[in-house]
Amino acid sequence: MRLGRIALCLLLAGLAPAAAQAEEIRIIGDSIGEGLHLASSYPSPANRFNVAIYTPKIFDQIREMPRGANVVMSLGTNDAVAGLDEQQPRILQIAAAAREQGIKLTWLGPPCVRTAWEAHSEKLDKVIAATLADTSVAYVSAQTPEFCAPGLHAGDGVHFTMAGYRLLWQKAASVAGIPILEASVSERKPVAVRGYRKVLVCHKKGSSEKKTCHYRLVVPAAKPAGSAPG
Repeated sequence: MRLGRIALCLLLAGLAPAAAQAEEIRIIGDSIGEGLHLASSYPSPANRFNVAIYTPKIFDQIREMPRGANVVMSLGTNDAVAGLDEQQPRILQIAAAAREQGIKLTWLGPPCVRTAWEAHSEKLDKVIAATLADTSVAYVSAQTPEFCAPGLHAGDGVHFTMAGYRLLWQKAASVAGIPILEASVSERKPVAVRGYRKVLVCHKKGSSEKKTCHYRLVVPAAKPAGSAPG
């Protein structure tokens, strides 16, 4: 009987890493979400086409998510630019949609912008945080000083350089419980993508020869071009 229990414990211990590996990670939301996708390479339907709290498009993206997925959502920038900073009922509807879809949602709010409507972005950040306080949705504020640094913003003052998107992703991922892994130099293989570089990072699991791989961003020295708000 004792040997049987030991065997069962060993079996469960072996299955635990596999279950952790199988976690589905996704990114949804607006054009800031597009930047998070580029910084992390996780699958994403995020786009710049008027995805906002006040439009129905975010609900379509939520419905695309697999049940049980760990999802990071960037949302609120398009609302702030429109001056819409009082949207508590709609915020609660989004939280409810995530619950009904069976996903774990981490909401990255409107980041600091270097424009005249930063006051709306700052106010909406506080409204979202307060509204989500009693829900299962984790909230991440990007209204902290590091995200206001001029060097992290693109030319429009709204979007970010790749260094800025990487910083945003690191903060959101840490709250979402998504590991940010680094590999030894010998394990990195360079890949050229859209004017900047990604590296394919591979890790061996245990004594097995099997590797798991994902892409990591390497920010270039060249100054990136700006893009339109979205």
